Amino acid sequence: MSTPRLAPHRGMELHVLLLGSIACLVALRGVASVRVHAADVRSLLVLASEWNNFQGSETWGLRYADCKALDGIACDRDGFVTDIFLQMKSFNAPIPDMISQFQHLTQLALPFCHLKGSIPDGLFNLTSLVALSLLGNSVTGTIPVGISRLVNLQILALHVNQLSGPIDPLCNLPQLRYLNLNQNAFNGSLPNDLGTLTNLFTLHVEENSFSGSIPSSLGNITLLVDLVLSYNQLTGTIPDSLSRLNSLTLLKLAKNQLTGPIPDSLGTVPSLSLLLLQYNLLSGTIPASLASLHKLKYLLLSVNHLSGSIPAGLGDLPLLHYMWLSFNQMSGSIPTAIAKLTNLHSLDLSGNHLHGIIPSTLQNLSKLQFLGLSFNQLQGPVEPVMRGMANITYLYLTSNQFSGRLPSPPSAGIKSYKVEGNFFSHGQVNFSNCSAVTWTTLDNCLSPYLGICGLVYPQRSAGGCAAFCGVEVGATSPVCGGHGSCFVNAFTGSAECACDPNYMLNSSNGNACVPGAARTSLASDSAYVSLRGSASVLSNGSILLTNGAANQQGAAFGSPAVRLFYFPDKRSRCGTELGFLAAFSFAMSPGGQGGGGEGLAFVVAATASEKGASVGLGGVGRRSVGVEFDSVLSVKHSDPNDNHVGVNVGGSPVSLASATAPLILNDAQTKHAWIHYDPTSGGTLRVFLSSDPVQPPTPTLTASVSLCSALKPTASDSLFLFGFVALSSTAPQKHAILSWDFTTGVPPVGQ
Repeated sequence: MSTPRLAPHRGMELHVLLLGSIACLVALRGVASVRVHAADVRSLLVLASEWNNFQGSETWGLRYADCKALDGIACDRDGFVTDIFLQMKSFNAPIPDMISQFQHLTQLALPFCHLKGSIPDGLFNLTSLVALSLLGNSVTGTIPVGISRLVNLQILALHVNQLSGPIDPLCNLPQLRYLNLNQNAFNGSLPNDLGTLTNLFTLHVEENSFSGSIPSSLGNITLLVDLVLSYNQLTGTIPDSLSRLNSLTLLKLAKNQLTGPIPDSLGTVPSLSLLLLQYNLLSGTIPASLASLHKLKYLLLSVNHLSGSIPAGLGDLPLLHYMWLSFNQMSGSIPTAIAKLTNLHSLDLSGNHLHGIIPSTLQNLSKLQFLGLSFNQLQGPVEPVMRGMANITYLYLTSNQFSGRLPSPPSAGIKSYKVEGNFFSHGQVNFSNCSAVTWTTLDNCLSPYLGICGLVYPQRSAGGCAAFCGVEVGATSPVCGGHGSCFVNAFTGSAECACDPNYMLNSSNGNACVPGAARTSLASDSAYVSLRGSASVLSNGSILLTNGAANQQGAAFGSPAVRLFYFPDKRSRCGTELGFLAAFSFAMSPGGQGGGGEGLAFVVAATASEKGASVGLGGVGRRSVGVEFDSVLSVKHSDPNDNHVGVNVGGSPVSLASATAPLILNDAQTKHAWIHYDPTSGGTLRVFLSSDPVQPPTPTLTASVSLCSALKPTASDSLFLFGFVALSSTAPQKHAILSWDFTTGVPPVGQ
């Protein structure tokens, strides 16, 4: 399991506040009319030319211009330019050395402006500069020694670029308060002199290639609020000196190669709210002193070598939201004191050596959404404990020794429910709350079982379903041909049929389940799939679209096709559009030398094919909508970068809308995606992406797109295929679909 989306806090908000303050200054500094100084007018015209006369720069050429009329510019009372704030421009050029002509410049912010090339030495002549942000560009090269001339610099935001080399020159900036170098290619060791930057509030160097140990001198930066060193190659132990950081709120050291114990002294950091140490080689026991961190909200220690029992004192952390101790070597039983964590949203104890029963008091965890207990030696009944967990969304009990009655999903909002490899008794699981019914009958007490239920919403008319089907909701119905289950479509409120294996909806009336063609059965979430090209099914049920060789094309489509439109009036253009939710997890390996393969895409299409360029989208035909997860920058296709999400219509390689992915797509780690289609107001597609199996609150990408216009359905042609396509191109790359779920008839997001 990967790191959850973190709530913003004081240190994390500093750069946002910086950009906001610059924008406000740009808007307000010129409240009193000030004519731009003639020298700076000439410099602005030259700068606009260097940046290809970007949109908005036309205001810079106004003769005798009032400063407040210039896009992205603020001036002092003498008309000299003091602030340049331009974001999301298409410069497609480097920062010119002539930037040094703005001698009065104090703030320079150019986030997401398609800058390239290295940082010019002339920039370091701007000795009045207080804030510099080059976030989200393609700046290359190393940190020049000349940066030490910026003696007044307090804010330096260089994250999400392509900078490399050591960072020692930054240790000569004594006024720095905010330093963010995330997502670059910096390497070497973290300099010991970082400890001399005693004014720092925020130090972020995540997702680089730093090696060596964590400098103990960081304990001298006593004002530090955020310390983020994760996703590097750091070794050694966690220094005790970090306990001197009394203002520290966030300590994130995840995904390194740190060894040794978790220092007891970390329990003395009074303000610590987020402790993220997962994916390391830490050993020893969990310090009992962590029970003193009364402001702690996130405790993530998964995938280490921790042993011993779970400290009962962790139940005394009143604000704790996430506790992940999975895949360690923890032993003993689950402490009853965990039941006191009434604010807990996610508890993962999977992959340890825990035994005994689930404490009955855990049913008091009414806010719990994720419970992972798989791969332990837990035993006893489960159903009584589940009754109080009304908000459970993900329930994982796989491979224990649980017995008794097979538990039904404890909440109507269940998304993923896995209980295989236990000793539950015969019976049926009641999925009648689900908008798309999925249930399984156990043949014997040792049968493997896996149930997946899509996003669920309250049924509008259960009585209507009973009246239509003549039976209770979720039961086998004669109206469904005796080979399916009746359910109420949560979007339309009408009764429909979910067909049994080897049966499919009769396309002529949409009601009866009739025998369907033979389909491939998987051991995982998706029951049936049609494979094309290089795609194959692994023994664990995952689908491998490409297997790591170059020039491969693979596709997997659900079978049979699904109904996305109803035509009560055959003369209507599109009938009634249904919303849908696609929820799936995937992994993409890094590409071979020189690149990253292509990527993969989720598609809804009238025809199935793996052939075609641009992550395989070129072969799905003109009647299609795709969401690409692209790991290659294609200039001719107008890609924003080599790590983005895009919405493509009609098999076009050019995205209708795109956005930078919030995480690295091709790092071989599991990613979770949710694609909502809301047919109201002309159609909206929302794409959510996370390394955490809990859907984030904010979409990565929102696009206006109409399935009606894209798919062109008719009354006799309203069934469409859903699935995945991938392309490895000239660089070998593996693309795997680890789980998937497709639900139609879901209401708009937020309803």
